[in-house]
Amino acid sequence: MFKSGVKEETEANFQADEDRQRLLSLETENILKSAGTSRLNRILDQPHINRVSYVPDTGNYLERGPEFNERYKPKHKQLKVEIQNPNDEVEVGKYVAKVVIPQLKVDTRSIGGTVKNKKNMIQETLVSMKCRNFELMSDKDAISQSALEYPNQYAKHKRSLGFGGGTKIRNKIKYVFLVRSTNSPLLSPKEKEASDHRRGYTVDSDDEMDDEESYDRMFRPEEEGQDDEGKDDDAGKEENEEVSSFPVLVCMSLNPDGTDPDVMKLVELDQLTTVQNISAGGATVLQLVFSDGDTVKLDFAVEESPDVAEVPTATMRKERFVWSLLQIHAMLCTSVVERNSLGSRTNQGSNQKDRLLQPLNVRNLDRAELQYVATVNGFLRDSSALCYLLDRQRDIGSGQHAEMRAFEEDEKKDEMDGIAYDMMMGNFSTRVAIYHSADERADAEEVLNATHFEAGIGEEDSAADILASKLQDRMRELEAETCMRLIAWEDEKHFSFLGQNPYERESEDAMSLGNLFRTLDLLDNELETMEEWLHNRAAVIKPLTDDCRDIEEENRQLEQQWKSYEVLSEELRRLLTGVGIPKQSEKVLNNPASALVYSADGSIDIEASESGVDKIHLAGKALKDAMENAKRAGGVHLRAVNERVEQLVKMSSVFCTALAQIIVTVMEQIKTLVMVASDNGKVSKSDTHAIIAKKIRDTQRKFQSSLLGYMKLIEILSLLKPVLLEAIRDAYSEMVAEGILMKKRMKGYFQALPGKNAAYLNLISKDLKDYHPIFENHEQNSTVNATDISSALSELLPVIAREAYFTAALFGLSSKQMDGREKKRNFESAKRSVDHSTQYFRYYIQRTCGIVQDVEDPSQLITPKLKGDPMLSLVASIHLNEAMEQYIDREKKGGDHSLSLAYVRATILGLRKKVDKQWVEWIEEQIEWVKSHPGVPLNGKRAGIFASFSRFPTYLDHILLCCREGKPPNYTPDFSKIQVISYYLQKLAGSLLESLRQCSERETTDQQYAANVMRMENSYHFSQQIKDRGPEISALFSKQLAKSSAICKQSTDAYLGWMIKREFKALHTLFSQISRIRRDVGDKDVPIHIPRATFVKTLQKESNREVMKEKIATIYARMEKHLSEEGKLLQVAWKALVKVLYEWFGRWEKLSTQCYKHVLEPSAVDVVRLAKQKAGGSIINKQKFSTAVEAIKLANQQNGVKSRNSNVMRKVSKKK
Repeated sequence: MFKSGVKEETEANFQADEDRQRLLSLETENILKSAGTSRLNRILDQPHINRVSYVPDTGNYLERGPEFNERYKPKHKQLKVEIQNPNDEVEVGKYVAKVVIPQLKVDTRSIGGTVKNKKNMIQETLVSMKCRNFELMSDKDAISQSALEYPNQYAKHKRSLGFGGGTKIRNKIKYVFLVRSTNSPLLSPKEKEASDHRRGYTVDSDDEMDDEESYDRMFRPEEEGQDDEGKDDDAGKEENEEVSSFPVLVCMSLNPDGTDPDVMKLVELDQLTTVQNISAGGATVLQLVFSDGDTVKLDFAVEESPDVAEVPTATMRKERFVWSLLQIHAMLCTSVVERNSLGSRTNQGSNQKDRLLQPLNVRNLDRAELQYVATVNGFLRDSSALCYLLDRQRDIGSGQHAEMRAFEEDEKKDEMDGIAYDMMMGNFSTRVAIYHSADERADAEEVLNATHFEAGIGEEDSAADILASKLQDRMRELEAETCMRLIAWEDEKHFSFLGQNPYERESEDAMSLGNLFRTLDLLDNELETMEEWLHNRAAVIKPLTDDCRDIEEENRQLEQQWKSYEVLSEELRRLLTGVGIPKQSEKVLNNPASALVYSADGSIDIEASESGVDKIHLAGKALKDAMENAKRAGGVHLRAVNERVEQLVKMSSVFCTALAQIIVTVMEQIKTLVMVASDNGKVSKSDTHAIIAKKIRDTQRKFQSSLLGYMKLIEILSLLKPVLLEAIRDAYSEMVAEGILMKKRMKGYFQALPGKNAAYLNLISKDLKDYHPIFENHEQNSTVNATDISSALSELLPVIAREAYFTAALFGLSSKQMDGREKKRNFESAKRSVDHSTQYFRYYIQRTCGIVQDVEDPSQLITPKLKGDPMLSLVASIHLNEAMEQYIDREKKGGDHSLSLAYVRATILGLRKKVDKQWVEWIEEQIEWVKSHPGVPLNGKRAGIFASFSRFPTYLDHILLCCREGKPPNYTPDFSKIQVISYYLQKLAGSLLESLRQCSERETTDQQYAANVMRMENSYHFSQQIKDRGPEISALFSKQLAKSSAICKQSTDAYLGWMIKREFKALHTLFSQISRIRRDVGDKDVPIHIPRATFVKTLQKESNREVMKEKIATIYARMEKHLSEEGKLLQVAWKALVKVLYEWFGRWEKLSTQCYKHVLEPSAVDVVRLAKQKAGGSIINKQKFSTAVEAIKLANQQNGVKSRNSNVMRKVSKKK
């Protein structure tokens, strides 16, 4: 019975498992057949270049094909350090060592050249000096490939850092450096600790070397039995030993802003053969010649044309560089090569001349004087690197260690100058390895101390002979002592065998020698007998020994094989353990849909599946970690590991495909649920634009908040297979365009705006000539529905910004760790996706802004004027510019927020470019119309205010009216801050003044007065109309106002002068002659040339009160005839004329009084009164006439009556 119960329970469990599997397969099938999966498959089937968010990028690792290997990626990236001060030699030197110069090759003759393990190599700048120029006088390669450790990677190194000279810029900063590669930089301990992080920039790291060594031991078991301790000791010695390359000379140019460093020359310093001071090029020129024929000429005059006072400074810079160059060459090249070559035991028999460097020739330079200059000016004090090198050179010369001479620190500074002098003069000691132990050195010291040289013997040959004879005598004594010791030993052995010593003697005799010889013969016989016995026995036991040797060898090989297999098994266990995945995670990876919760209809339960999302996320992380472990641990070439990795790759491909289908299916379900909740985007007639905008924001918020729980899936997909993210992003943008920002809802929103989005229906442009000179009432209603633009931008741009932010955050497009190129590519990709999501918004906002869609065939236009309303384009540009101020990234935090703001700015700029293009085209057409001088007569007479001048202020009034729509009445936009608008409005105003100039200078224009009247009236009208429209408009046209004021003043002075000269011709001629004669002969002699009677007669005829009134009335009538009523310049011009009359008559009155003692009647004051009376109380001023001709006739009639009355009065006076 118990067995039957267990059997039934087992069958029930089995049946439950089958039902669960059937349900899971059904749910998986539902996902495969869902609308989201169909959308994803459709996008994946499209060509890559036809997708929505496709951005071409040749540098993407994902598109390099299967032959791309991960090991070719750069393992270490140098930091791009910016130069804050490009004129600081120390800072530039550190930058060059850290970033610019790659690792240099270590020659076998250099320091540590025979060390195999060259780890932790960094670059170090020994000398950094700014120069005026350097000239390369050879056709050799600029970069010496033999100086580089990895010459094949130098081009890649330059490209990765963005070097190569950049754009051609004048006045580049030139530098010359001495740089080397070393594992022991010349730095203080603190600086060494700070620079330890840079030692990671090597070809192979420690971990990689350890992995390679363990891998080598696995496949080289025969070397496992060697002495490990000896290896460790040797490795420790090599690790602590200094390894340095020969210094190299680097010539580099740099932009003044610290960008684009360009290495012009790189050559080894051990190849230097000649240092020459060029006297022909000045005191600052130095020439370096190398063994391969390269020649570098350096000029250390930093200024292009230095003053006389700066020449010593430049000369000192050159001497400092030469001194440093000679010191470094002596210590790090010549001394090192001689010490390593002569001291090496392996090179004692080799050709040492080929290994030594060529002697360095110094021309036109005194080394002793140069060292004196260096000592006096403290060159050594300013160079810590040379101090350290000289200190080390002293250690080499004295054979002492640093700890043995701690008490000599006080004397170090005094010795440095002497050592530097020895280095300069070439008197450095070459240390040859003569003694191999401390005992040998002690014996040599004892011999030398026991040698007494005779007084007066100072030649080297005599001293050498005496020392040689002493050494020979010492050798004979040692041989005699050795023989005596052997004899005594033999006697002692013989007598100890006998047990007695019959000869108690202190010296050895001939008997002892005979006993010694007999003993030696007996020993020889015994040895021969023993050898013969061993030879006979060896033939007998040779088969046995051979068998034993074979057995021992086989046992040793078996033991070694067992150890190798054990190491291999441990390594395989480690490798396979790293690529293992837990069973529960592997189950989720095989079918990620099994981790989700489903509803009754087979769809995914969005809220209940969040725990399953965590399971999928953990499983994906486990898969990613396993693949990373396989990559880091190595061993992929092993069959077991390779098979496991291939399984992981296949599992990853299946998992990512299923995961992408799940993500898109979830998006599709959320979109459907959200749209059903918002009534599928329907817009009722009672909905206002604010209500519709709120619905759009609520729908967007619900959709995005529901997707936040599934961001982990997208994160895993970006880690395992980022190629699929592009298709998912395209599917997401399509869903947004079909749901949140669907066409029906966007159309309803824009139709609910105050202007009903009807601005695009009236796209016929209104030209400047169509405006009325007076802004009439019917034109005040000709607005462009600017409130539609401001409402759409203020209510929907936040929606667009949120969409861009969520797209960047959802798909990880704004990581701060990316470089500039990757960030730009991601921004372009995000922009294309969001553009597709907001396509209907952009379509309707373009119509609202009056943007005419591009038409391929211009003949399709209904009328040529159907190019968009220019006023609507202008107002849209102003509103777009104001909207952009709210989306400027002032905090510059980076990340998703900055990307969303950048997208909104790009959208606004795109719209502004289109509206500005339409408006600018209209402005150019109006400028052409202005240049045609419409309505201006050929002779220029009675031209009045030009049509272009009279309509331009009306156009400005129309602009202000349209901009103030929906704004306060006194609102005026600041046009001067909008560059495009301010530039083309000023250009249009400038074309008006240019047209005025051309009309006034035409050949057909009357130059007597018409040209001046034309300029005077129009420039005055322009100035007054601009000033009447407020300070903002005046500030916008400030340049044109200044120019028009100057034109008005100049033309007014010329016109008034012409009027006075014409009406007072006799007086002007008379006083002009008097002024000229007075200037030549003086006041007293003027009456001689022009008699007083003639002068008085002319005055009585031309300057009496009645004649003056007539002439002033004639001038007024003529001015009223010349000036138009619309110009409103008559009163202003008459006031200016009164002022000129007062100045002229005042000057004439002064000449009359000084030369003839005659009082001018009427005086200048009387003339001004007469002119004012004419302007204020004349019949002409009080009456209104239809034409100026009638006014002139009436003036002539009045002048005729007055003249007749004056004649009658004269006759009556004569009769009396």
